[in-house]
Amino acid sequence: MNEMSRRAPFQTFVFMDLEATGLIEDRPKVMEICLVAVNRFSMENVKQNAHNLPELPRVLDKLCICTNPNKLITDEAVRITKLSNENLTENQKVGFDRALVTLINMFLDRQTPPVCLVAHNGLKYDFPLLKTELLRLGASLNSTVYCMDSYQAMKELVTTVRYSLCELYKTFFGHYPEIAHSAEADVLTLILVCLCKAPKLLKWTELNSCSLREIQPMYMPSPRKPQNLQATSRARKSQKHL
Repeated sequence: MNEMSRRAPFQTFVFMDLEATGLIEDRPKVMEICLVAVNRFSMENVKQNAHNLPELPRVLDKLCICTNPNKLITDEAVRITKLSNENLTENQKVGFDRALVTLINMFLDRQTPPVCLVAHNGLKYDFPLLKTELLRLGASLNSTVYCMDSYQAMKELVTTVRYSLCELYKTFFGHYPEIAHSAEADVLTLILVCLCKAPKLLKWTELNSCSLREIQPMYMPSPRKPQNLQATSRARKSQKHL
């Protein structure tokens, strides 16, 4: 009997998006994370508007955090996300640290298990990058968390030409989302897209999710320098300019 057949059906779906400093080849770091938890009840009882299109559930738990990556953000990432090294520093944002991991764990622990993370193109980007950030800290998520890639799901459940999040939203709602490429906006867009296929998506997720433990990090982070070595390095650089 495999793990999927032993556990109960998912009771909470935590929709997730990361905004990061660049693409996979840039060895990106997270600069914004958003988690929005939707209970199974809301996935099974979708509210619709006057046009018979899904509405966002009223009951949502949200966690949205900006972080200073302490890494140069690519020009393209700045253009798309409107997050920059300057505005993150000006607003005194700290990095992806153990306090944030604790916050994420507390958020997940409040949800009814089993919990499944949902991200668009998550298997290639969001989940591996999250694992890299956790590995960098020698940390992990407390709960037994599963994950599902909505991009892969929609490719099997929807017949269309393009499967980017904005294109899927246009397929269902007739226009592009008003706001894109902020973590929270993209998560809310993803929820609405998934609600359009909720019954089939619930079944697909039970068969095609995997444990977050199975996800490999996007890349191996560089070893952290001890604080005294960092201070020595800065001092040497200062002396060169004297």
